[in-house]
Amino acid sequence: MESQKNLHASIPAALLTEAEEIAAAEHVSMDELTQAAMKRYLDELGWKKLYAYGEGQARKLGIKEEDVDRIIHEFRDEERERLNSETRR
Repeated sequence: MESQKNLHASIPAALLTEAEEIAAAEHVSMDELTQAAMKRYLDELGWKKLYAYGEGQARKLGIKEEDVDRIIHEFRDEERERLNSETRR
């Protein structure tokens, strides 16, 4: 099991009240709710970083949003052809 550490955080009273109400309604502890909220925030941050990386790469390669579907289909067609030629050997 993963080790755990306690966290002290200052939270506005209204936000804490709302969180406690949600935890009670969802039948989860405040610890579980806080962990889930932090995980979701970190996951979202990860997706934002990945999206920003993708945008940067697209800019470097001169790829525009309207090119994406065509590029995906071309790649899939090339992969399908590659796999077919490998299985014919």
